[in-house]
Amino acid sequence: VYSKSAEEVVSSVGGRRKILSFRAKSAMKYIDDITSGGIFFSKKCPFCHSSFLKGIFLAAGRVCDPMKQYSLEFSVGERTQLLSEYLRKLGFTPRISVKKSETVIYFKNSTALEDFFALANMNQTAFHVMNAKINGELRNTANRISNCETNNIDRAVSASVSQIAVIEELVERGLISQLPDELEMTARFRMENSDMSLSQLAGAITPPISKSGLSHRLKKITEMAERLLKGELDNT
Repeated sequence: VYSKSAEEVVSSVGGRRKILSFRAKSAMKYIDDITSGGIFFSKKCPFCHSSFLKGIFLAAGRVCDPMKQYSLEFSVGERTQLLSEYLRKLGFTPRISVKKSETVIYFKNSTALEDFFALANMNQTAFHVMNAKINGELRNTANRISNCETNNIDRAVSASVSQIAVIEELVERGLISQLPDELEMTARFRMENSDMSLSQLAGAITPPISKSGLSHRLKKITEMAERLLKGELDNT
């Protein structure tokens, strides 16, 4: 960008840190302008935005495991407002929060994380966030379906137990024959096949009927059984 050659400077403290050094008046002025007047980048450097975001993340960023929660935050001290304005110019909507003595800029949604890492050219990280989001949505959908099926089974079992209890009481009191023939046959079939679902019963009964038709019969049996049992108990 500045038509200069950079020299590698070895750190005196050792380690893996590498410093590339070069001198250019235009570069020094550019850095002074950024430090004093805001964050902006020359059109001469098409990679400045992504490199800057990547550097900010490595130097002052924290991100949670997206499989657990979506959270990206930056701690840049007195430059908080400066970085926030810069992020807004890029189309982000960062929030600012004070945690104890630390002021942080943060995002709490997956879309912001995906866009930030993509713009920072950290594509692998962006894909990791996307995959975590997809897996989370699939897991939530599976849980909802499982919970719905469990609730349906619970309701069906509860209804079956209640129906069979009423029918057995009719038999014990000798009142089942007072049901109409069709309902008596259905009641005995329900009692003899207590482990069958409504769909299985509807297909096994002779002649076969629809599930809704069988449900209507069982409802009628329960209603008539309650009246019969109440009348029988009142007479005694």
